[in-house]
Amino acid sequence: MFRIVAAALLAASLLALPTRAESQTARQARQEVEASMVVTGVIDIDAKGEVTAHVVDQPDKLPDYVLELVDRAVPAFRFEPLLVDGSPASGQAKMSLRLVATQAGDGSMNVAIRSAHFGETYSESGTTSVRSQDMQPPHYPASVLHMGGTGTVYMLIKVGRDGRVQDLAAEQVNLTTIGPARAMASVRRALERASIEAARRWRFTPPTDGEEAAKDHWVVRIPVEYHIGKERKVGYGEWSAYHPGPRTQPGWAQPTPPGFSPDVLLAGGVTPETSRFKLLTPLDG
Repeated sequence: MFRIVAAALLAASLLALPTRAESQTARQARQEVEASMVVTGVIDIDAKGEVTAHVVDQPDKLPDYVLELVDRAVPAFRFEPLLVDGSPASGQAKMSLRLVATQAGDGSMNVAIRSAHFGETYSESGTTSVRSQDMQPPHYPASVLHMGGTGTVYMLIKVGRDGRVQDLAAEQVNLTTIGPARAMASVRRALERASIEAARRWRFTPPTDGEEAAKDHWVVRIPVEYHIGKERKVGYGEWSAYHPGPRTQPGWAQPTPPGFSPDVLLAGGVTPETSRFKLLTPLDG
């Protein structure tokens, strides 16, 4: 866990939903807001499950203290050894880390890795995993747009062998606007409904090669981001503030591994529910 001055994170402000007066619940919600950053890269793992190398994406856009934290923490990670035909093997994984900054008692900020995901490098032309075919984005709910509500819906999608959606659920809804509890709940429900309505019509290309090709269905995670064009979108390497929503899990989904949360994934990607890269090291966040 790293500690930095709070001033470095003041830019991660949260917009407010319109309300006549700030209620107690709105003040409580503001205290639950977290400053967060997702760092991505690639990690090499040897046959013993030890990290031999790692590279972060766009290091020039990351603060020095973030690079220092990642460079200190990642080499100490240990993974369950990979097995290929029953024998230990090395591998390379796509890395995604969610860093969270929390207020310390002395006014500084504690920065830690809250969650992590390690998976295969996704390719639109690959044939060993589910790929998107037709994913029309949802319509922005008019009521939410009028309120200025923004956030991200983290979808779980069950895909059948015909590439159609068999089942789906919103696993979590994080808001980047804040207000009274009733207003925030209304925004979350509206964004969830819009995402589910759109996702029912999505189409995918099932895998045709590898172990995954023999399955009768596949489950993937897809974050759906709602962002109002007039507002500046947070870029890679910048802190963003959000209010985390409650987690839900449908009965057809696999249990999430330790150290994983869906908000470690960036919007726009299709990520398989399970991964052969299993982190054994507890995270310090």
